[in-house]
Formats: sequence, C-alpha cells, structure tokens
Amino acid sequence: MSKRNRSTLKNYFRHGTMPSAEHFSDLIDSCVNQIDEGFIKPPETGLQLRALDQEHLLSFYQQNSPDTPLWHVGFAPQDINLQIFANPQADITDDNPDNTAPVQAINLALTPKGNVGVNTATPKQTLDVNGTVASQGRMGATFIETPVPADGEWHDITPELEGCHMLEVVAGIGIRHSGRYALAHAVAINTCAPNKHWWQFRDKNPIHMTQAYFHSSADKIQLRWRQKNHKGTVRPYFLQIRTNTSFGENQIIQYHITHLWNDPFMQHCQQTAVEE
Repeated sequence: MSKRNRSTLKNYFRHGTMPSAEHFSDLIDSCVNQIDEGFIKPPETGLQLRALDQEHLLSFYQQNSPDTPLWHVGFAPQDINLQIFANPQADITDDNPDNTAPVQAINLALTPKGNVGVNTATPKQTLDVNGTVASQGRMGATFIETPVPADGEWHDITPELEGCHMLEVVAGIGIRHSGRYALAHAVAINTCAPNKHWWQFRDKNPIHMTQAYFHSSADKIQLRWRQKNHKGTVRPYFLQIRTNTSFGENQIIQYHITHLWNDPFMQHCQQTAVEE
C-alpha cells in the first residue's frame, strides 16, 4: 500500500476505468485519517496534535532534503515539557561572524509552570539559559505603581519585606537644560532587619551606592532601609528613596529594582535527604 499524488489517484478513477482493490487501498492511504494520523481540527479548539509515540509532534524539512527533518517539536521523553530542537543527524550549523567555528543549533524547552529553557531541557527558572546572554540593556521592575516625587522627602519603593533580601537599584532624576541631574546605582542588603546596638559601628544592612551628579551634591539621590514595628519574629521593613532637595513640582524619580537574592527565608539552604 502506497500514498499517491492526486494526479495518479485521478487516473485510477477516471471515466471508463475499473479501479482495483489496490487502487482503493492507495486512495485510503493517501487520505488523512484522524485516528491513525493523530490530528484533528475541531472549531472549538483549532488544530489538535497527538504524539502517537508520546514524544514527536512536528518535524520541519527543506525541499532539497525531503527525507531528513531539520527541526523537531515534541514532548520531552517521559515528561510533558514541550521542546523545540534541531535534528543532530541534519548537521544544522550557522556560521558565526568571525567564521572560526560553527554555532550549534538552539534548543528551546517550555514547561507547564511557565519556565523557558534555552539549550537546557529542564529549565529551573522562568528563563534558564545554558549559555552566554547578549543584550543591549538590562532593566529591573517597579514594585509600587505610584510615582515617586522628587520633593526631598522619603518614599517607599518596595512593599513590606520580610526575611533576607538583596536588591539592585538604578535611579535617576533631572530637568533638561537646568544643570540638575543625578544618577545612582546601589546594592541594598538586608537580613531580617536586625537591631543595631550603640557599640556596632558598621551597618548590619549596608547600602553600597555609586552616584553621579552634574552641578550640586544637593541633587543626589539617597536610599535607606526603614523598619516597621515588629511583632515577635515578624520583622517587616521597606526600602525608601529620596532626593537631597526638591526638584520642584511634577518632577519624579525614575527607578527600577532587580532582585539579586530569591530565597528570603533560606528555605533552599536545607539539604533534603535523598531517598534510597
């Protein structure tokens, strides 16, 4: 039994011919069977694909190499992670700008939890890259939507925090053609907002800042930790920002924050027993 093109099938059933059982078999094999082929297209969901071998869903070919798939889309073996990967037998390479060595094809993995992996089949984070990341910029986020006025007063730039945190803060303020500009880059560290005694000269929760300004140091940006009244073992605190002096009405501080530590209560520091 073979799959035939449309022209051949039409010749089998043209006027005056007597199709044989083999011709009907070729016709059936040349048509799509929803159960055998593993895909249907109902209106309510669109195209549905089923991995008949529990792994492979799609393969992509070039016309000049119809027998060798270049790319595959499918599930990870014994898992439900979706993977996009190159066929190693196809020898897919891409010359780098220096033409010194071929660059291996990229693998992409998606998990049901929303994690994306590049060159890794089991991403552990939201974006897990097993390689070098090149980008023109990097930007954190803002945790409070309310704009921060540059009025010389302290303002919260984080929600209530607990536990151990290490935050990278980038902030700026300026008025064009005024000579008043300031930029700040800081790493702020806090370990459960401990009390500081009078004999302790060094700050337990330091904020290391690098600052630049155009005209006066009065335009500089400042950061500080602000502890809230704690109850028992709960010791909440905030990170605050301000300008040394007011920049006038309708002027706000631009800033963004990046988490550098993602285990506030050190839960991953406990070694789990390996089951034998």
